[in-house]
Amino acid sequence: MFLLAFICISISSLLFILLLKAQKSNLPPSPPSLPFIGNLHQVGLVSQQSLNALSRKHGPLMLLHLGRVPTIIVSSPEVAEEVMRKQDDVFASRPSTKAWNLLLYGSRNVGFAPYGKYWKQAKRLYITHLLGPMKVKSFDRMREVEVLAAVEKIRHAHKCSNPIDLSEVFSSYTLDIICRIVSKNFSKKHLLRELIEEGTPLFSEFNFEDYFPTLQCLDIFTGFNSKVNKMFNQWDELLDEVIQQHKNRPVDGEKDELLVDMLLTLQANNSGGFELTKDHVKAILIELFAGGSHTTFITIEWAMAELIHNQKAMKKLQQEIRQIGNVQHILTNKDIKEMPYLTSVIKETLRLHPPAPLLVPRESMHDTNVKGYDIPKGTKVLINAWSINRDPNYWENPDEFSPERFMEKNNVDFWGNNFEFIPFGAGKRLCPGINFAQSNIELILANILYHFDWELPRGDVSLDMSEAAGLSARRAQKLCLIPR
Repeated sequence: MFLLAFICISISSLLFILLLKAQKSNLPPSPPSLPFIGNLHQVGLVSQQSLNALSRKHGPLMLLHLGRVPTIIVSSPEVAEEVMRKQDDVFASRPSTKAWNLLLYGSRNVGFAPYGKYWKQAKRLYITHLLGPMKVKSFDRMREVEVLAAVEKIRHAHKCSNPIDLSEVFSSYTLDIICRIVSKNFSKKHLLRELIEEGTPLFSEFNFEDYFPTLQCLDIFTGFNSKVNKMFNQWDELLDEVIQQHKNRPVDGEKDELLVDMLLTLQANNSGGFELTKDHVKAILIELFAGGSHTTFITIEWAMAELIHNQKAMKKLQQEIRQIGNVQHILTNKDIKEMPYLTSVIKETLRLHPPAPLLVPRESMHDTNVKGYDIPKGTKVLINAWSINRDPNYWENPDEFSPERFMEKNNVDFWGNNFEFIPFGAGKRLCPGINFAQSNIELILANILYHFDWELPRGDVSLDMSEAAGLSARRAQKLCLIPR
C-alpha cells in the first residue's frame, strides 16, 4: 500500500513539474496539429510554397510538429538575421538524418556535417585548397572548353532547325565541368549522372526513422532502406575506382591541380590540419560532384526560362553582351568581367528560384530565445529562403522577374550580408561554392545569348513556369527551345 502511494505521489509530482515547465515556456505560434503525425499533413509536395502560406497565417517564426520532431520555420529577413548572424553559434549545427548518414559516410562532408572541430577543419580545407577564389580562377580554361562544347551542340541543333533540350545541355555542361575539375578523364559520367539524379531526392524523401524514431522498422516496408543502401554501394564502388585510378596515375604537370589529387595529397601528407580518412575523401567527393553540378544546372535552367518568359530582359541582356563585338569562338571569363546586367539577371533568378529553397536544415545546440519565443535544444530549423526572397516588405512586386531591381540595389550580394536575399544561406553555414557556381552560370549564359537568339517551339504560346516537388526546386518541365 505504501509503495503504491509513493508511486502515485512521484508520478503526480513529475506531471506537476512538467506542467509548470510547459506553462513557463513561450513557444512560437503553431497551426493546429493532428495526433501522432503533428503537422506533417500540412507540408505539401512543393514545401516552400505550402510553408510560406502557413507562415502568412501564423507569423515569420512558426513552430511545426513534424511527427516527433519540433521544427521552427523562419520566413522573414529579421528572424533569419537573428538565427544566422546574431545567434549563429547556437544554430550552426545540422540535424541527423538517415540518408545523410548513410550516403555521406556519417555526414563527413562539409554541407551536412554537425558543427564542431571536424566541420571547421573541413570548411577551411574547402576555402584554402578546393574552392577558394584563386583556385576557381585556375579552372577558367577547363570551363571554357566545356562552354565551347555546349555552343557547338546548340549550333548543330540550329542547323537542323529543331528544338533543343536545353535542360540536357545545361545538365551535361555543369556535370562535365565538375568531372574535368575533379578527375579530368572521368569514364563513367553516365553512371555519375544517374547517381546524382536518383540520389538527390533521397535527401528529402520521407522516412519513418527521421520523424518517428521508435518506428524505424517501418522503413523496411517502404523500401527506403534498400534504396539508400543500394545507392551508397554504387557511390562507394565508383569512388573507390576514381581514387585508385589517381593513386596509380603517373606524376605530370597536372598533378595536384585536379581536386582528387589535391585531396589525396592532403591525406598522404596529413597537411589539412586533421586526419583525412578515405571515407572523408569520398564524402567530400560526393559533395563536389553533386553540389557542383546539380544546383548550378537548376539556376541556369531557370535563368533561361525567365528570360524567354520576359523578352524585354532578354533583349537588354543580349545588347550588353553583344557590345563586345565580333567573337570568333566563345566569350571568355575576361570578356564578361564587367557585365552588370548579366549579374543582375543571375541575382534575380536566384531571388525567385533559390536552388535550395529551404536551405539546408539547422539545429539548435542549446536552449535559447528568438524574438521573445523559447526555442529548446535540439529543435530543427528550416529557413524558407524562397519566402524570404519574395518578402513584399523588401521587394516591390516580389513575384515578378525584374533584374533592374538589382541595378538599383547593386550593393545587395550573394554573400549573406543582406538577409532579404539569401540564396546561398548566411553565417557560418554559408555555401563555400558561390564563386565556383557564379563563374559557371555567367559563362554559359553569356555565350548562348551572344551566339543565338531564342524562341519557343512552334505551336507553344507560353512556357510552363511551375516548380517540381523536392529538395532543389527545379523546373517541373524540361526546357526545350529553338536557337536562331
